[in-house]
Amino acid sequence: MRREYKQKNSYIFLTTHATPINDTVSPANLIAKNLWKYSRLYGLKNINAHSIRRLYAQNLIKRGANINLVSHALGHDSLHTTSRYLYLDEETVAESLRDYL
Repeated sequence: MRREYKQKNSYIFLTTHATPINDTVSPANLIAKNLWKYSRLYGLKNINAHSIRRLYAQNLIKRGANINLVSHALGHDSLHTTSRYLYLDEETVAESLRDYL
């Protein structure tokens, strides 16, 4: 697509004219539509923007990222929200934070 429309970019999600989705009116909606389309095309289950976001955050935590930074990156107001979002129990959160006390 990039070659056909002579577009130079390295974005993953593109419009039908190979321009970045963030140049469109509703990028979130286009990303969701593309994920739905390609998950059906390739027979992938449970693929959506929300699950990808959650998996990314879970991987950050597993690799030792500070839960406060992950919470901030996700735009959550509290660690409680982040721990519920990532399916973390309170003890896991407390263990992570003890290293900083």
